Amino acid sequence: MLPVDLRQFECFIVVAEEGNVSRAAARLHMTQPPLTRRIVRLERAVGVRLFMRTPSGVELTEAGALLLDQAYRIVQLTEHAIDRARLADAGQAGSLVVGYFGSPMFDAVPRLLRGFLETRPAVSLVLERAAKNVQADAIRDGRMHLGFSRQYRSEPGLAVRHVASEPLYLALPEAHPLLQAGKAELGDLREQQLVLFPAAPRPSFADEVSQLCAQAGFTAHVVREAGDVLTALGYVASAGFCSVVPRSATGIALPGVGFVPLTDTPLERLSCLYRADNTPSLVNAFLDHVSAMSPEAG
Repeated sequence: MLPVDLRQFECFIVVAEEGNVSRAAARLHMTQPPLTRRIVRLERAVGVRLFMRTPSGVELTEAGALLLDQAYRIVQLTEHAIDRARLADAGQAGSLVVGYFGSPMFDAVPRLLRGFLETRPAVSLVLERAAKNVQADAIRDGRMHLGFSRQYRSEPGLAVRHVASEPLYLALPEAHPLLQAGKAELGDLREQQLVLFPAAPRPSFADEVSQLCAQAGFTAHVVREAGDVLTALGYVASAGFCSVVPRSATGIALPGVGFVPLTDTPLERLSCLYRADNTPSLVNAFLDHVSAMSPEAG
């Protein structure tokens, strides 16, 4: 079978609609001889006659009528594919695979993603819960586009972008005296039994809390290490321990758990992880969105 190009199908459709080669040529902004040659080449490629001559022009054969239906679909599918490719190149289409870990999913990450997707209806979102080391491997291999967490370490071929900041809070069991005070300071943690999270991978938010306590002049009394913030809050509710959490975790409603702000701690940074080289267009578009939403992020 001889090769058939899209332009031949487009010419074939116009001739079929006009029923006249001269009118079709005028509509296509070309002269009649090259249009006739295109139709002849298409008939040779297909191996059948597509038109019959009539006193007023041409009309489709039975085979031509069948091909016309398929030709419309081929042209439409091709145009759709081209449009999707152009949208994808502009960061307006495609599938965005996002990894997350911990409390960012309770506040900042959904807000950032929702704002990004609202103006990009052709983008589909895939969310995967994954620890930081898993995110790094997946992003490097191209199986994931973005990762969200805290305390990313330097990774070859990957870049880290600050996307949001939030204050720290102390999660306390009900009836704890600090709940009545309505606030706490680092020094108030000196006598508390603390649950830190996550237990792995390190370095992590748990290490940052320990370091803050050390800077305040004492060693944190750590009684448990939890895999994630929800488990840590479960210890607070069930065993009466305390835990330092980002503000995003205060939206988790567990019976018997209250929160007070830690007034003398720095803001906690939330970051995203992505490929440093050959960054996908969707990722670049998301980073532009972050810059527009939070000019101080970077």
